[in-house]
Amino acid sequence: DLAFSQDAFVHSLSKLVTFTEAYRITKPGGAFVFCDLMCGDNPDLTAQELAEFASRNRINDWLTPQQVVRTCELAGWKDVKFVDLTTDLRISFHLMLKKVTFILEHGDMGYGAPNQKNRVLLMNYRDSICHRITQIDRGVFKWGVIHSRKPVCMELACKPPVPFNKTNHLILQNKGGFQEAEEKNKEQETASNTKEVNVLVVDILQKINKEKIESLPSTIKLLITMSAGLDHIDLKACASKGIVVKQSGRDAITSHVVQYTLSFLILGLRDALNQLGVPFPSSGWNLNWNCDGKPLTNATIAIVGMGIIAKTLVEEIRKLAPDTRIVYHVPPTMREFDAESKLNLEYMTDLKELAQVCDVLVPLCPLTKHTEHLINQDVIANLKPEAGLINMSRGKVVDTDALTSALESKSIKYAILDTTFPEPLPSTHALWSMDNCYIFPHYATNTMAVREALVNEIQPIIEDHFGLGHSDERRKAEEKTLRYDLAIAHRLTVEYGMDMLVWNHISARFRTGRLITPGRKMWSKITPEDLVYSSSNDTANVIHDAIYMTRPDVKAIIHLHTPAAVAISCLECGFQPMSRDSAYFYGKVANYEWDGLSADADEAPLIASAVNAVEGCNTLLIHNHGFACFGSSVRKAWILAYYFEKCCEVQLRVMQSGGAIRHPSKLVMAQAAKDSYLPEYAPGAQEWEALCDLIPSFN
Repeated sequence: DLAFSQDAFVHSLSKLVTFTEAYRITKPGGAFVFCDLMCGDNPDLTAQELAEFASRNRINDWLTPQQVVRTCELAGWKDVKFVDLTTDLRISFHLMLKKVTFILEHGDMGYGAPNQKNRVLLMNYRDSICHRITQIDRGVFKWGVIHSRKPVCMELACKPPVPFNKTNHLILQNKGGFQEAEEKNKEQETASNTKEVNVLVVDILQKINKEKIESLPSTIKLLITMSAGLDHIDLKACASKGIVVKQSGRDAITSHVVQYTLSFLILGLRDALNQLGVPFPSSGWNLNWNCDGKPLTNATIAIVGMGIIAKTLVEEIRKLAPDTRIVYHVPPTMREFDAESKLNLEYMTDLKELAQVCDVLVPLCPLTKHTEHLINQDVIANLKPEAGLINMSRGKVVDTDALTSALESKSIKYAILDTTFPEPLPSTHALWSMDNCYIFPHYATNTMAVREALVNEIQPIIEDHFGLGHSDERRKAEEKTLRYDLAIAHRLTVEYGMDMLVWNHISARFRTGRLITPGRKMWSKITPEDLVYSSSNDTANVIHDAIYMTRPDVKAIIHLHTPAAVAISCLECGFQPMSRDSAYFYGKVANYEWDGLSADADEAPLIASAVNAVEGCNTLLIHNHGFACFGSSVRKAWILAYYFEKCCEVQLRVMQSGGAIRHPSKLVMAQAAKDSYLPEYAPGAQEWEALCDLIPSFN
């Protein structure tokens, strides 16, 4: 991330070679910072005087600051700046001169006057300082800091639907293979200095399979696709090669698909498409005629999938029809409990049962090997005769042959297809001639607004991924949410009597660092803005950093000294899971021997070792001290801490009773521990939103 040097490059035989090596070892978007002595630029100085200074001080490749900046640029660095600190150095020399003069005249406080040998050394040192000050005044040398950034090189592997206009000079564009040869030969900005491509931009037409991914340069770290789907990319192969895949235009795509689908829902339910052929006006026509149709408010809508598009669609439906019955299906491990409560959804495990109850079935799931022909003959056969199907996912999600048979036999009322398989359908295919099948040319997102968003979001995605510091809206939104959750967690700790005035700490991993309790503030008063990046409490830094370093999956940590947990930490037997609620912690509690303040960095490896010794560890019990719970989010870590304290209370009460203790069997506890992490029972899945309602919103 950062190449740094202090006063070392002045001796390098070739600055260009040195700066090029720094470029090689730094990540795209990273920084190169060094302070060093550089040649002065006083025109009155003779070449001989400069050469003598360089020789006496063993300086090689003696360059002025301007020449150093230019050499950095030749090595590929961008945004190169020189910060002149020569004046600061002169002040430093004067302070040293003042101190040396004082010692020579009055002696060193506490040590008396220097002996003759030391006096000679000090006098030589004084003369040397005076000489340096004179050289600074004559402009023989300068001293300062060079700061630069490594650019990111992107390549467009396809022709964008609208021109790509980048405004960030830290992003270089390596012209891809879609240009004409003469265009490539034009003199324009290229990535020739970078010697590498870091970002590849593709669209839905490029099939990025395993073979292509494996043949990509190792320097490519980000793949951006201008598409709604990802089925044209082998995501597993990307992950194994360390390539992050991101989609541009997601918000615009979501908005367009939702609006498009909602219009079809209403038109399909109202049987409006069938009215396109009704003569108007005609003999006998009047305003009292009726058609078979159903309003959105009275319908049962079934959705297959519950990604961002499906959730947004449900939100829009709820604005028009708050009480409409909406059922959905996803695999049990992907069930959306938060969405169910917020959006009044019904979950159904069986697709055939889902089909039986709905008036319209809307597949909105991605195409994978598991969803190919997910809407098959068995599912379609369970649809009611008056029900319809609207396919907004990939065409292959629906079994075309089964759908064709159902429409031919009129066993379902209609189908609205934005996608088909194959695509396009052969001109002789039976679906084209059916009056109850409406085929659209896969154009849910075919607007200029989407096309512009697909291209315009390329730069912000690159900036966000490589930390180039321009389009940081996503980073700000992510940090805002994290700060809110952390502030809520502090307030909840007070609400349930688990705080200790201004002490203890909660943190959450954020990008390459973490946000943590500020200290010196009552937890009942902590707001999102109060969280800091580094604690003033060394113990907090040591414990949290040790856990984050050894467990990349951990995103949040809460460290508390609650009464029951501290009491358990003082018992020889330690924590013992005795009840159903303690299943969260069965086989997941690590023990660590408290060794004073836990403020010594040397403790970090010991803490890490204790955590790693327990597979799937979620709690560290520090003997005679307290405990830390950790998880993949703030909500999970806090909920675990709450239940751990409760389980410790139960253990103490059982032990205080004096009765014989009945321990659950290992088999029962092992199964209970497994069940505890099912989606509907996982820490925070059910409790967090309700807990947040207890805390007044922050100003």
